[in-house]
Amino acid sequence: MEKPHNTGNLLFIIFWWIVQHVNIRWAHKLLYWGLRDGSFPSGHCSDTRLAIDLFGRHFPTPVGLGDGVDKRGNTLDALMQMGYSFGTFGPYTLEKELPSQEKFFFKADRAIISQCNGYRNPGLEKMLPWFVKRRYLPHFVGLDIAIPAESEESNIKRGRHFSYLDEFVLMAQRAAPYCDFLTLDFSHPNAELCVLVVDASTILPIVRAVKETVQRAAPIHPPKIFIKIPLDINTMEIPLVSQVLLGSGADGVVVAGPMSLAKNTRLRIQGAKEHQMAGQLIGKPTHQYVSELIRHLYPQLKDHMPIIATGGVFDGATAFAHIAAGASLIAIDEASLIFEGPGILHKIDKELGDILSKRHLNSITEAIGLDLREEEAKKQAQSAMPQPAPTTTPAAPMAPTAPTAPTQPTEQQNTPSDTPPQMI
Repeated sequence: MEKPHNTGNLLFIIFWWIVQHVNIRWAHKLLYWGLRDGSFPSGHCSDTRLAIDLFGRHFPTPVGLGDGVDKRGNTLDALMQMGYSFGTFGPYTLEKELPSQEKFFFKADRAIISQCNGYRNPGLEKMLPWFVKRRYLPHFVGLDIAIPAESEESNIKRGRHFSYLDEFVLMAQRAAPYCDFLTLDFSHPNAELCVLVVDASTILPIVRAVKETVQRAAPIHPPKIFIKIPLDINTMEIPLVSQVLLGSGADGVVVAGPMSLAKNTRLRIQGAKEHQMAGQLIGKPTHQYVSELIRHLYPQLKDHMPIIATGGVFDGATAFAHIAAGASLIAIDEASLIFEGPGILHKIDKELGDILSKRHLNSITEAIGLDLREEEAKKQAQSAMPQPAPTTTPAAPMAPTAPTAPTQPTEQQNTPSDTPPQMI
Protein backbone atom coordinates (compact mmCIF):
# COMPACT_ATOMS: atom_id res chain seq x y z
CA MET A 1 0.00 0.00 0.00
CA GLU A 2 1.36 3.40 -0.96
CA LYS A 3 2.11 5.99 1.68
CA PRO A 4 -0.24 8.99 1.80
CA HIS A 5 1.27 12.25 0.67
CA ASN A 6 1.60 14.77 3.50
CA THR A 7 0.76 18.45 3.19
CA GLY A 8 4.39 19.38 3.66
CA ASN A 9 7.11 19.24 6.29
CA LEU A 10 8.53 22.75 6.69
CA LEU A 11 11.44 21.60 8.84
CA PHE A 12 12.51 19.06 6.23
CA ILE A 13 12.36 21.70 3.48
CA ILE A 14 14.51 24.10 5.52
CA PHE A 15 16.99 21.32 6.31
CA TRP A 16 17.20 20.32 2.66
CA TRP A 17 17.79 23.95 1.65
CA ILE A 18 20.67 24.26 4.11
CA VAL A 19 22.29 21.01 2.95
CA GLN A 20 21.82 22.06 -0.68
CA HIS A 21 24.04 25.10 -0.03
CA VAL A 22 26.66 23.05 1.81
CA ASN A 23 27.02 19.84 -0.21
CA ILE A 24 24.97 19.31 -3.35
CA ARG A 25 25.71 15.57 -3.43
CA TRP A 26 24.13 15.03 -0.03
CA ALA A 27 21.27 17.34 -0.95
CA HIS A 28 20.63 15.06 -3.95
CA LYS A 29 20.16 12.04 -1.70
CA LEU A 30 18.17 13.97 0.87
CA LEU A 31 15.82 15.25 -1.84
CA TYR A 32 14.87 11.73 -2.91
CA TRP A 33 14.41 10.59 0.68
CA GLY A 34 12.03 13.50 1.22
CA LEU A 35 10.10 12.76 -1.97
CA ARG A 36 9.81 9.10 -1.06
CA ASP A 37 8.33 9.95 2.35
CA GLY A 38 6.04 12.73 1.10
CA SER A 39 7.82 15.61 2.84
CA PHE A 40 7.07 18.20 0.16
CA PRO A 41 3.74 19.98 -0.22
CA SER A 42 1.07 18.99 -2.72
CA GLY A 43 -0.52 21.44 -5.09
CA HIS A 44 -1.95 21.94 -8.56
CA CYS A 45 -1.82 24.69 -11.15
CA SER A 46 -4.73 27.13 -10.85
CA ASP A 47 -3.95 29.22 -13.93
CA THR A 48 -6.31 27.92 -16.61
CA ARG A 49 -4.32 29.68 -19.34
CA LEU A 50 -1.57 27.08 -18.93
CA ALA A 51 -3.87 24.12 -19.65
CA ILE A 52 -3.36 22.15 -22.85
CA ASP A 53 -5.21 19.20 -24.42
CA LEU A 54 -2.98 16.64 -26.10
CA PHE A 55 -2.98 12.88 -26.76
CA GLY A 56 -6.62 12.76 -25.71
CA ARG A 57 -5.73 14.01 -22.21
CA HIS A 58 -6.11 17.29 -20.36
CA PHE A 59 -2.89 18.70 -18.89
CA PRO A 60 -3.40 21.51 -16.33
CA THR A 61 0.15 22.71 -17.03
CA PRO A 62 2.61 21.92 -19.83
CA VAL A 63 5.31 21.04 -17.28
CA GLY A 64 6.03 17.40 -16.46
CA LEU A 65 8.91 15.14 -15.45
CA GLY A 66 11.46 13.66 -17.79
CA ASP A 67 13.33 10.37 -17.59
CA GLY A 68 16.24 10.02 -15.19
CA VAL A 69 14.28 11.47 -12.29
CA ASP A 70 13.00 8.13 -10.99
CA LYS A 71 14.42 4.71 -11.86
CA ARG A 72 13.14 2.78 -8.84
CA GLY A 73 9.51 3.86 -8.77
CA ASN A 74 9.42 5.36 -5.28
CA THR A 75 9.29 9.12 -5.92
CA LEU A 76 7.42 9.79 -9.16
CA ASP A 77 3.92 9.44 -7.69
CA ALA A 78 4.79 11.92 -4.93
CA LEU A 79 6.03 14.36 -7.55
CA MET A 80 2.89 13.89 -9.63
CA GLN A 81 0.78 14.83 -6.61
CA MET A 82 2.71 18.10 -6.43
CA GLY A 83 1.06 19.11 -9.71
CA TYR A 84 3.28 17.86 -12.54
CA SER A 85 1.19 16.93 -15.57
CA PHE A 86 3.07 13.80 -16.63
CA GLY A 87 6.06 11.72 -15.64
CA THR A 88 8.52 9.26 -17.11
CA PHE A 89 10.05 6.25 -15.36
CA GLY A 90 13.44 5.09 -16.48
CA PRO A 91 15.37 4.78 -18.64
CA TYR A 92 15.15 0.99 -18.38
CA THR A 93 16.91 -1.82 -20.14
CA LEU A 94 15.45 -5.31 -20.37
CA GLU A 95 17.75 -6.68 -17.69
CA LYS A 96 19.54 -5.12 -14.74
CA GLU A 97 22.53 -3.02 -15.73
CA LEU A 98 24.96 -1.44 -13.29
CA PRO A 99 27.86 0.09 -15.20
CA SER A 100 30.43 2.10 -13.30
CA GLN A 101 29.14 5.64 -12.88
CA GLU A 102 30.51 8.84 -11.43
CA LYS A 103 28.68 12.16 -11.22
CA PHE A 104 30.15 15.62 -10.83
CA PHE A 105 27.93 18.50 -9.66
CA PHE A 106 28.69 22.08 -10.72
CA LYS A 107 26.53 24.53 -8.81
CA ALA A 108 27.78 27.65 -10.59
CA ASP A 109 26.61 26.33 -13.98
CA ARG A 110 23.77 24.21 -12.55
CA ALA A 111 25.09 21.27 -14.48
CA ILE A 112 25.80 17.59 -13.87
CA ILE A 113 28.50 15.69 -15.74
CA SER A 114 27.96 11.93 -15.70
CA GLN A 115 30.62 9.46 -16.78
CA CYS A 116 28.65 6.32 -17.58
CA ASN A 117 28.77 4.13 -20.69
CA GLY A 118 25.32 2.57 -20.28
CA TYR A 119 22.01 2.95 -18.44
CA ARG A 120 22.37 2.29 -14.74
CA ASN A 121 18.98 0.83 -13.68
CA PRO A 122 17.39 -2.17 -11.93
CA GLY A 123 15.99 -3.54 -15.19
CA LEU A 124 12.50 -3.63 -16.64
CA GLU A 125 11.90 -7.19 -15.41
CA LYS A 126 12.33 -6.13 -11.80
CA MET A 127 10.15 -3.04 -12.19
CA LEU A 128 7.12 -4.77 -13.75
CA PRO A 129 5.48 -5.65 -10.38
CA TRP A 130 5.61 -1.96 -9.43
CA PHE A 131 3.87 -0.94 -12.64
CA VAL A 132 1.18 -3.58 -12.08
CA LYS A 133 0.42 -2.01 -8.68
CA ARG A 134 0.05 1.52 -9.96
CA ARG A 135 -1.63 1.03 -13.34
CA TYR A 136 -5.01 2.35 -12.11
CA LEU A 137 -3.67 5.71 -10.93
CA PRO A 138 -4.97 8.66 -12.96
CA HIS A 139 -1.53 10.09 -13.78
CA PHE A 140 -0.23 10.23 -17.34
CA VAL A 141 2.94 8.20 -16.82
CA GLY A 142 5.19 6.36 -19.23
CA LEU A 143 8.39 4.38 -19.51
CA ASP A 144 11.66 5.14 -21.23
CA ILE A 145 13.14 1.95 -22.73
CA ALA A 146 16.65 1.75 -24.13
CA ILE A 147 19.29 -0.60 -25.50
CA PRO A 148 22.40 -0.74 -23.29
CA ALA A 149 25.05 -1.98 -25.71
CA GLU A 150 27.26 0.28 -27.75
CA SER A 151 26.39 -1.74 -30.86
CA GLU A 152 24.14 -4.57 -31.91
CA GLU A 153 27.16 -6.83 -32.39
CA SER A 154 28.41 -6.29 -28.84
CA ASN A 155 24.87 -6.88 -27.59
CA ILE A 156 24.90 -10.34 -29.17
CA LYS A 157 28.39 -11.04 -27.84
CA ARG A 158 27.09 -10.50 -24.31
CA GLY A 159 24.92 -13.58 -24.77
CA ARG A 160 21.60 -11.76 -25.14
CA HIS A 161 21.07 -12.84 -28.77
CA PHE A 162 18.67 -9.98 -29.43
CA SER A 163 18.70 -7.55 -32.28
CA TYR A 164 17.64 -3.95 -31.68
CA LEU A 165 14.18 -4.64 -33.05
CA ASP A 166 13.65 -7.83 -31.02
CA GLU A 167 14.69 -6.22 -27.74
CA PHE A 168 12.53 -3.14 -28.17
CA VAL A 169 9.55 -5.30 -29.13
CA LEU A 170 10.04 -7.57 -26.10
CA MET A 171 10.20 -4.62 -23.68
CA ALA A 172 7.18 -2.95 -25.30
CA GLN A 173 5.14 -6.14 -25.09
CA ARG A 174 5.76 -6.51 -21.36
CA ALA A 175 5.30 -2.84 -20.42
CA ALA A 176 2.40 -1.83 -22.70
CA PRO A 177 -0.50 -2.81 -20.37
CA TYR A 178 0.89 -0.74 -17.46
CA CYS A 179 1.78 2.66 -18.95
CA ASP A 180 0.27 5.54 -20.93
CA PHE A 181 3.22 6.05 -23.25
CA LEU A 182 6.50 4.41 -24.22
CA THR A 183 9.61 6.37 -25.17
CA LEU A 184 12.06 4.63 -27.48
CA ASP A 185 15.39 6.04 -26.36
CA PHE A 186 17.85 6.69 -29.20
CA SER A 187 19.67 9.52 -27.43
CA HIS A 188 22.59 8.03 -25.47
CA PRO A 189 25.79 9.56 -26.90
CA ASN A 190 27.78 6.32 -26.55
CA ALA A 191 25.18 4.08 -28.18
CA GLU A 192 25.12 3.12 -31.83
CA LEU A 193 21.46 4.10 -32.14
CA CYS A 194 22.40 7.72 -31.47
CA VAL A 195 24.23 7.71 -34.81
CA LEU A 196 21.63 5.56 -36.62
CA VAL A 197 18.73 7.88 -35.78
CA VAL A 198 19.12 9.33 -39.30
CA ASP A 199 18.95 5.84 -40.87
CA ALA A 200 15.37 5.11 -41.90
CA SER A 201 16.16 1.46 -42.67
CA THR A 202 17.05 0.90 -38.99
CA ILE A 203 14.62 3.17 -37.12
CA LEU A 204 11.40 2.72 -39.11
CA PRO A 205 11.14 -1.09 -38.68
CA ILE A 206 11.72 -0.70 -34.93
CA VAL A 207 9.01 1.92 -34.42
CA ARG A 208 6.47 0.16 -36.64
CA ALA A 209 7.07 -3.17 -34.93
CA VAL A 210 6.67 -1.58 -31.50
CA LYS A 211 3.38 0.08 -32.52
CA GLU A 212 1.99 -3.23 -33.76
CA THR A 213 3.13 -4.93 -30.56
CA VAL A 214 1.46 -2.46 -28.18
CA GLN A 215 -1.78 -2.68 -30.18
CA ARG A 216 -1.86 -6.41 -29.52
CA ALA A 217 -0.63 -6.22 -25.90
CA ALA A 218 -3.04 -3.44 -24.86
CA PRO A 219 -5.85 -3.30 -27.44
CA ILE A 220 -8.22 -1.15 -25.35
CA HIS A 221 -5.79 1.59 -24.33
CA PRO A 222 -2.55 1.15 -26.27
CA PRO A 223 0.23 3.46 -25.05
CA LYS A 224 1.46 6.33 -27.18
CA ILE A 225 4.86 5.87 -28.81
CA PHE A 226 7.45 8.64 -28.50
CA ILE A 227 10.91 8.77 -30.08
CA LYS A 228 13.71 10.35 -28.08
CA ILE A 229 16.40 11.89 -30.24
CA PRO A 230 19.82 13.24 -29.15
CA LEU A 231 20.96 16.84 -29.02
CA ASP A 232 24.13 15.99 -30.95
CA ILE A 233 22.37 15.91 -34.33
CA ASN A 234 24.19 17.85 -36.99
CA THR A 235 22.24 20.66 -38.63
CA MET A 236 22.72 19.01 -42.03
CA GLU A 237 21.07 15.82 -40.70
CA ILE A 238 17.86 17.49 -39.46
CA PRO A 239 15.93 17.00 -42.76
CA LEU A 240 16.79 13.28 -42.66
CA VAL A 241 15.68 13.00 -39.02
CA SER A 242 12.42 14.80 -39.85
CA GLN A 243 11.71 12.32 -42.66
CA VAL A 244 12.39 9.39 -40.33
CA LEU A 245 10.08 10.81 -37.64
CA LEU A 246 7.26 11.50 -40.07
CA GLY A 247 7.57 8.11 -41.73
CA SER A 248 7.64 6.20 -38.45
CA GLY A 249 4.06 6.98 -37.43
CA ALA A 250 5.16 7.83 -33.88
CA ASP A 251 2.87 9.93 -31.68
CA GLY A 252 5.51 12.41 -30.51
CA VAL A 253 9.19 13.25 -30.35
CA VAL A 254 11.26 13.97 -27.24
CA VAL A 255 14.19 16.36 -27.68
CA ALA A 256 16.51 15.70 -24.78
CA GLY A 257 20.04 15.11 -23.54
CA PRO A 258 22.42 14.06 -22.34
CA MET A 259 24.95 15.89 -24.47
CA SER A 260 28.38 14.47 -25.21
CA LEU A 261 31.01 16.96 -24.09
CA ALA A 262 33.58 15.20 -26.25
CA LYS A 263 31.50 16.00 -29.37
CA ASN A 264 30.71 19.56 -28.28
CA THR A 265 34.11 20.95 -27.44
CA ARG A 266 32.83 24.55 -27.42
CA LEU A 267 30.95 23.81 -24.19
CA ARG A 268 33.00 24.59 -21.10
CA ILE A 269 31.81 24.06 -17.55
CA GLN A 270 33.23 26.29 -14.84
CA GLY A 271 35.53 24.27 -12.59
CA ALA A 272 35.43 21.10 -14.72
CA LYS A 273 38.71 19.28 -15.24
CA GLU A 274 39.94 17.83 -18.49
CA HIS A 275 39.02 14.19 -17.72
CA GLN A 276 35.51 15.25 -16.67
CA MET A 277 34.87 16.98 -20.01
CA ALA A 278 34.77 13.55 -21.67
CA GLY A 279 31.47 12.75 -19.93
CA GLN A 280 27.82 13.51 -20.66
CA LEU A 281 26.15 16.74 -19.64
CA ILE A 282 22.68 17.53 -18.35
CA GLY A 283 21.57 20.81 -16.86
CA LYS A 284 21.19 24.48 -17.68
CA PRO A 285 23.92 24.74 -20.39
CA THR A 286 21.89 22.44 -22.66
CA HIS A 287 18.81 24.68 -22.98
CA GLN A 288 20.20 26.64 -25.96
CA TYR A 289 20.85 23.41 -27.88
CA VAL A 290 17.34 22.13 -27.09
CA SER A 291 15.66 25.31 -28.36
CA GLU A 292 17.84 25.39 -31.46
CA LEU A 293 17.02 21.80 -32.40
CA ILE A 294 13.29 22.33 -31.79
CA ARG A 295 13.36 25.46 -33.93
CA HIS A 296 14.73 23.42 -36.85
CA LEU A 297 12.32 20.49 -36.37
CA TYR A 298 9.09 22.38 -35.79
CA PRO A 299 8.47 23.63 -39.37
CA GLN A 300 8.42 20.01 -40.62
CA LEU A 301 6.57 18.45 -37.65
CA LYS A 302 4.14 21.17 -36.55
CA ASP A 303 1.04 19.66 -38.18
CA HIS A 304 1.92 16.02 -37.60
CA MET A 305 3.78 15.39 -34.35
CA PRO A 306 4.00 17.27 -31.01
CA ILE A 307 7.42 17.96 -29.51
CA ILE A 308 8.36 17.41 -25.86
CA ALA A 309 11.37 19.42 -24.70
CA THR A 310 13.65 18.20 -21.91
CA GLY A 311 16.76 19.93 -20.76
CA GLY A 312 17.97 23.06 -19.05
CA VAL A 313 14.58 24.29 -17.82
CA PHE A 314 15.25 26.22 -14.61
CA ASP A 315 12.73 29.06 -14.91
CA GLY A 316 9.67 30.22 -16.80
CA ALA A 317 11.68 32.17 -19.38
CA THR A 318 13.52 29.03 -20.51
CA ALA A 319 10.30 27.02 -20.60
CA PHE A 320 8.63 29.72 -22.70
CA ALA A 321 11.63 29.78 -25.06
CA HIS A 322 11.17 26.04 -25.72
CA ILE A 323 7.42 26.49 -26.25
CA ALA A 324 7.88 29.47 -28.57
CA ALA A 325 10.40 27.41 -30.56
CA GLY A 326 7.74 24.73 -31.10
CA ALA A 327 7.51 22.45 -28.04
CA SER A 328 4.05 21.49 -26.78
CA LEU A 329 5.18 20.06 -23.41
CA ILE A 330 8.14 20.71 -21.12
CA ALA A 331 9.83 18.00 -19.03
CA ILE A 332 11.93 18.80 -15.96
CA ASP A 333 15.15 16.79 -15.78
CA GLU A 334 17.18 15.55 -12.83
CA ALA A 335 19.44 18.63 -12.72
CA SER A 336 16.51 21.02 -12.34
CA LEU A 337 15.11 19.08 -9.38
CA ILE A 338 18.48 18.79 -7.63
CA PHE A 339 19.54 22.42 -7.95
CA GLU A 340 16.11 24.07 -7.59
CA GLY A 341 14.08 21.53 -5.63
CA PRO A 342 10.66 20.06 -6.50
CA GLY A 343 9.04 23.47 -5.96
CA ILE A 344 10.46 24.55 -9.31
CA LEU A 345 7.09 23.61 -10.86
CA HIS A 346 5.22 26.39 -9.06
CA LYS A 347 7.97 28.87 -9.94
CA ILE A 348 7.76 27.99 -13.65
CA ASP A 349 3.94 28.08 -13.69
CA LYS A 350 3.88 31.55 -12.11
CA GLU A 351 6.53 32.93 -14.48
CA LEU A 352 4.78 31.41 -17.50
CA GLY A 353 1.56 33.13 -16.48
CA ASP A 354 3.40 36.46 -16.16
CA ILE A 355 4.95 36.03 -19.61
CA LEU A 356 1.55 35.26 -21.16
CA SER A 357 0.16 38.45 -19.66
CA LYS A 358 3.12 40.48 -20.86
CA ARG A 359 2.91 39.08 -24.39
CA HIS A 360 -0.91 39.49 -24.46
CA LEU A 361 -1.53 35.76 -25.07
CA ASN A 362 -4.76 34.14 -23.91
CA SER A 363 -3.40 30.60 -23.52
CA ILE A 364 -0.20 28.59 -23.69
CA THR A 365 -1.35 26.95 -26.91
CA GLU A 366 -1.08 30.32 -28.64
CA ALA A 367 2.60 30.43 -27.71
CA ILE A 368 3.50 27.11 -29.39
CA GLY A 369 5.65 27.91 -32.43
CA LEU A 370 5.35 31.66 -31.81
CA ASP A 371 8.90 32.29 -33.08
CA LEU A 372 8.12 30.75 -36.47
CA ARG A 373 4.88 32.70 -36.87
CA GLU A 374 6.55 35.97 -35.95
CA GLU A 375 9.36 35.29 -38.39
CA GLU A 376 6.91 34.49 -41.21
CA ALA A 377 4.85 37.59 -40.43
CA LYS A 378 7.98 39.71 -40.53
CA LYS A 379 8.98 38.30 -43.93
CA GLN A 380 5.47 38.90 -45.33
CA ALA A 381 5.49 42.46 -44.07
CA GLN A 382 8.84 43.09 -45.71
CA SER A 383 7.73 41.58 -49.02
CA ALA A 384 4.42 43.51 -49.01
CA MET A 385 6.11 46.82 -48.30
CA PRO A 386 6.31 48.89 -51.55
CA GLN A 387 9.83 49.39 -52.72
CA PRO A 388 10.77 53.11 -53.06
CA ALA A 389 11.46 54.25 -56.64
CA PRO A 390 15.02 55.28 -57.39
CA THR A 391 15.31 59.02 -56.80
CA THR A 392 17.18 61.21 -59.33
CA THR A 393 17.87 64.90 -58.76
CA PRO A 394 16.36 66.98 -61.64
CA ALA A 395 18.64 69.37 -63.43
CA ALA A 396 18.19 73.00 -62.52
CA PRO A 397 16.38 75.07 -65.23
CA MET A 398 18.63 77.34 -67.20
CA ALA A 399 17.99 81.10 -67.04
CA PRO A 400 16.88 82.69 -70.33
CA THR A 401 19.62 84.62 -72.07
CA ALA A 402 19.28 87.77 -74.21
CA PRO A 403 19.85 87.41 -77.95
CA THR A 404 23.33 88.42 -79.04
CA ALA A 405 24.32 90.30 -82.14
CA PRO A 406 26.01 88.34 -84.91
CA THR A 407 29.74 88.55 -84.69
CA GLN A 408 31.84 89.87 -87.56
CA PRO A 409 34.11 87.32 -89.12
CA THR A 410 37.76 87.75 -88.28
CA GLU A 411 40.84 86.71 -90.04
CA GLN A 412 41.27 83.73 -87.79
CA GLN A 413 37.83 82.38 -88.69
CA ASN A 414 37.42 80.02 -91.65
CA THR A 415 35.29 82.16 -93.90
CA PRO A 416 34.39 81.24 -97.46
CA SER A 417 36.48 83.09 -100.09
CA ASP A 418 36.60 83.28 -103.85
CA THR A 419 40.22 82.32 -104.08
CA PRO A 420 40.76 78.61 -104.44
CA PRO A 421 43.03 76.84 -102.04
CA GLN A 422 46.65 76.68 -102.99
CA MET A 423 47.99 73.35 -104.11
CA ILE A 424 51.08 72.13 -102.39
